[in-house]
Amino acid sequence: MKNQQMSIAQQSNAGLTLPHDEIAQLRSAVAPYHNMETAVAEGYDTEVTGYRTQMGFHYLKGSLVDQQFELARPEALLYAPSPNGGLRLVAVEYVVPIPDINNPPAPPSGFTGDADVWVINTEFNMWTLHVWIGLQNPDGIFASHNPRLP
Repeated sequence: MKNQQMSIAQQSNAGLTLPHDEIAQLRSAVAPYHNMETAVAEGYDTEVTGYRTQMGFHYLKGSLVDQQFELARPEALLYAPSPNGGLRLVAVEYVVPIPDINNPPAPPSGFTGDADVWVINTEFNMWTLHVWIGLQNPDGIFASHNPRLP
């Protein structure tokens, strides 16, 4: 079941079939953005949240924010401090605006199967989906937070 009330155990992806081909497509699509200068040059230039605990810095490409899930075009890239002092790409985030937060629609259709976990972000009135493609997450690739980050 894809909804915001999934437990941490369900989020760990244990027993779920992950869409490995789609995750590989995503990794390939965002590979250039491991270089943050490339990401900024291509429009991921708005850092929208400051550092978020267990998430990192969110860089948004506003022109991608719409009602569509596009596998190869995540709306946000998440960066966290790297050991060498720079920032490294740790995850991507898909966002879909919710026009009426008091009457939210069903979660968007995202990755094939039931492993992805869409969450309602009430601060920004959006459905969100994180995918931890640059930093392994013990809670699962689609968990909202990653305990490996401070």
